[in-house]
Amino acid sequence: MVVVLFAMAASFVALFPVSWFLADLQFSHPFEENPYFGSPVLLVWPDRVEIRQFHHVSEVSPRPRDAGYTFNVSPERQAWVERQVRDAPAPQPTKAGWIIHVKQLGPARQRIQLELMGDGVKGIIYEARTDEIIPLRSRLTGPGGAFIALGFEMLMWAALWLLVWLIRLMLKNFRKQSQSA
Repeated sequence: MVVVLFAMAASFVALFPVSWFLADLQFSHPFEENPYFGSPVLLVWPDRVEIRQFHHVSEVSPRPRDAGYTFNVSPERQAWVERQVRDAPAPQPTKAGWIIHVKQLGPARQRIQLELMGDGVKGIIYEARTDEIIPLRSRLTGPGGAFIALGFEMLMWAALWLLVWLIRLMLKNFRKQSQSA
């Protein structure tokens, strides 16, 4: 019985990364410009980074020709940019912090996920090029987002142990039938 309880506890913990991944997919939505809630974009200057909020893509993209910044995160500066973003202050005095994931798609092209994480998640996934951005997805969830992950966790865990129980029951019935024959 102790082994079963240990297996149940271990499977609950082992399924958590899968449930978090499934819940995280629920936080991404097709991008829509929103005049009420802005979206962040990363501006990379030679000596600093800036996170600017925009309501319409035309406010920031395409980049003006004389601008001293770029949207591009070059591979050699990626670690520095990620560190600068993590240290950037939140727009309001909260306990939220910036999170960035940069995937290099080419020398002058990246897929950037930039979001503010606090009581929930608010951000954007976009393709960055030197002079323009192409918004792909919005990221949004409130404090209840953790319950979505917990819901996936409970469903997968219950389904796993229901399957184990059914297989055990079928094997027991199969053994009884083979012994009686």
